[in-house]
Amino acid sequence: MLSRRRTIIIAVALLLIGVLLTLLFRSDRKEPVDWRETYESQSRAPYGTSVLTAMLESHFRKDSLTILRDSLRGQLDSLPSDAVYLFFGQALYQDSADQQALLDFIAAGNTAFIASKTVPDLIGSSLFSTRAYCQGTSWDEYQLVEDSTAGLNFVHPDLQVDTNFQYTFADRGYPANYYWTGLPQALFCGREASFLPLGTLNDSLYNFTRQAYGNGYVYLHTTPLAFTNYHLIEENGLEYLRRVLIHLDATGPVYWDRYSQVPEKSDGQPDPFPERRLSANSPLGFILSEPALTWAWYLLLSMGILYLIFRAKRQQRVIPVLEPNENTSLEFLNMIGRLYFLQNNHRQLALQQIKMLKQHIRRRYNIKELNEEAVETLAQRSGVAEAHIQRLLTFNRNIQTSTFMSAKSLADFHQLIEHFYQNSK
Repeated sequence: MLSRRRTIIIAVALLLIGVLLTLLFRSDRKEPVDWRETYESQSRAPYGTSVLTAMLESHFRKDSLTILRDSLRGQLDSLPSDAVYLFFGQALYQDSADQQALLDFIAAGNTAFIASKTVPDLIGSSLFSTRAYCQGTSWDEYQLVEDSTAGLNFVHPDLQVDTNFQYTFADRGYPANYYWTGLPQALFCGREASFLPLGTLNDSLYNFTRQAYGNGYVYLHTTPLAFTNYHLIEENGLEYLRRVLIHLDATGPVYWDRYSQVPEKSDGQPDPFPERRLSANSPLGFILSEPALTWAWYLLLSMGILYLIFRAKRQQRVIPVLEPNENTSLEFLNMIGRLYFLQNNHRQLALQQIKMLKQHIRRRYNIKELNEEAVETLAQRSGVAEAHIQRLLTFNRNIQTSTFMSAKSLADFHQLIEHFYQNSK
């Protein structure tokens, strides 16, 4: 049993030492790179927008830039104030009241710039229903192009470059397929002043447009990936951003909407990376994405396996609890004594008391017989006076030789015995 316990202790100690050493060696490793499309304004991850934040603060007045982290209702001024509304993200989620607030903001003479792969239904239908479509065409959401790389350019000759700005989607540092979105050229057959294409995607779709709505304008950009850190750390990416920002100017407030941002699949569009997003959004995927939670998960599994291994071994049978032995001799004697007392057999009751007294003396004082030779020894060992012990012997001889004993004699004899029990040591 001791050897088995020692084995268990050694195994657990080795496991804990191994885990601690692993954590120690991993402590100096760099944090894993977050490759999710978060578009977080303060994030330095590849698909964060910290570089974009700095560029916007230098393009607009820094004190005019406001981050919206709540519903648009009551935050957007519906009066003309030369204000600009900005959105960068995969998709927008806005209820009907927020969408109407944004449309009222634009119609009042302000500007909205929406860089997203989708637009809410109310906004899309409101913008594209204000013009007559070209014959045989209709608005049916953005079109998709699946590839790992896309080329972006501008329509205006002063902004257009000879070679497209190349953008590659990377997942964990490696090129991966991506769903790029754009508008078909058939929607721009007339090129009315109220609906202008400003930029192209792969020379086949328009990814940057301007749409008049009321007294204001809406700029739609279907490639928000172009405004993330991954591409803005390169000179070509910064140059593309500068040419986009030429279209935006404001003397009033600038609102950057962070409240409406959601993943693309939340807007009902196809999810371009189902495997990656399932892993990132599931509970186990989140646990494994964080180093501390990952090691806590592995440690929990290891301890559970060890528990099952040692629990599965044969265990010692449970030892039953044994009740202590009961001394029934005294109980038997008491019962016999009560029987003699009820029958008025005083002599037999006295004889039983003598037997109990002799047994007590034999066991406690190691004196085999209660006689004249033992009186002195018993007096010394028990501390009871010799005269009292002599009276006990006299009563004993009388009881042994007589055939009858009165109740008074029994009571006197009982008092002598009780005196001996109470005063003996």
